[in-house]
Amino acid sequence: MPISSNAPKVKVTVTLSLDVARQLDALLDTPEIRSRSQLVEEALRQWLEEHTRRELERQTEEYYRSLSPSAQEEDREWVIIATEAARQFWEQ
Repeated sequence: MPISSNAPKVKVTVTLSLDVARQLDALLDTPEIRSRSQLVEEALRQWLEEHTRRELERQTEEYYRSLSPSAQEEDREWVIIATEAARQFWEQ
């Protein structure tokens, strides 16, 4: 998701290996990438989104693993009810 060019920016200096810098520069030939900064920002944005998604998945798994057996059974029952309701909705 590209950000507005009017958004505030912070200058950050990073040191990259020569091979990574060359690979980045090779990508600058594409019309949608105008600069190293834009390329690095987009890559970091994607990484952050993926990191957030993985953390949410980890927390969700941790929650479900912490449920008591009776709570797990109740959850299974709700899944059956919700699945049937969704099936009926989509068949209409």
